[in-house]
Amino acid sequence: MNRHGTAPVTVVALVLLVITCSLPAAAQAQSETPELVLISSHQHDSEAFTQGLEMHDGSLYESTGLYGHSSLREVDPLSGQVIRQTELDESLFAEGITVVGDSIVMLTWKAGVALVFDIESLTVVANHTYSGEGWGLCYDGTHLVMSNGTSELAFRDPEDFTLASTLQVTEQGNEVSLLNELECVGQTVYANVWGSDSIIAINKSTGEVGLTIDASTLAENESDDYNAVLNGIAYISEQDAFLITGKNWTSMHLVSFGGTQAVHDEEDSEPLVLSILKSIWPVLLIAVMVIFLSSMRLLSSIMYFLILMVTKRQTEQSPMPSEEKQEAGEGQ
Repeated sequence: MNRHGTAPVTVVALVLLVITCSLPAAAQAQSETPELVLISSHQHDSEAFTQGLEMHDGSLYESTGLYGHSSLREVDPLSGQVIRQTELDESLFAEGITVVGDSIVMLTWKAGVALVFDIESLTVVANHTYSGEGWGLCYDGTHLVMSNGTSELAFRDPEDFTLASTLQVTEQGNEVSLLNELECVGQTVYANVWGSDSIIAINKSTGEVGLTIDASTLAENESDDYNAVLNGIAYISEQDAFLITGKNWTSMHLVSFGGTQAVHDEEDSEPLVLSILKSIWPVLLIAVMVIFLSSMRLLSSIMYFLILMVTKRQTEQSPMPSEEKQEAGEGQ
């Protein structure tokens, strides 16, 4: 066995083992469950089958669903009173909404059309088509992020709604499906999980769930109807808080998620791979040095072997002194 030749391989294997052990800890760590802190509660129209909720420039916009009852409305965030609203055609089932510039984009459930409303008049000024169902929608400043009830998020161009990319949402390697209403905050996409009292925080780059917020306490005084589920997340940046409600709920709740700001700061700071490399750079440095020294040792062994071979060959070819004398005597 060549001890010198296997040394670098052993070191490389050790380095790979260290990196592999580091990855699950960083990328597949179990999501945290921060405490939900209730700040205040406000009235909400119990007839509103809430599908989307969005705060923009101090105004609260809400979309309501069901065929024949779908609408887009502006709501007073403190009193819950409907300030103005636009009814949709009975053939349309409204879903999630988001604000892009001076427009509000609204998904529809099965019609495959996204309606674009002028935010001042709440009138439809354009529309886009897409395939499949529409559930939740938010805008991250670059793309529209859309859910369709599966574990997949679609990133679309806000100008023409063309599909730019998709992202699979997972938690510890398992897909998280039934993603519904969405809210984009920095590098995080918050999502209601349909039929549950959970709100999850999704890393927009990796799709990994970093936080799971239990909002079951907010639903305790609401109807236990099958459809009266948690649905509606509106981020209020001035307070770093969220306005939360549900379908046909009588209340909206202003809450904060403990630890979410730390998650935002961590996600904005640096990519996961860079963070891992920073944590294991001493091991990598030592490995490089060992590999270098091992290589030098191997090179020295090879040079030594070659020198021996050359010396041996020269020795075999050179005549012995006695032989030289004998040859000289025979020549006389």
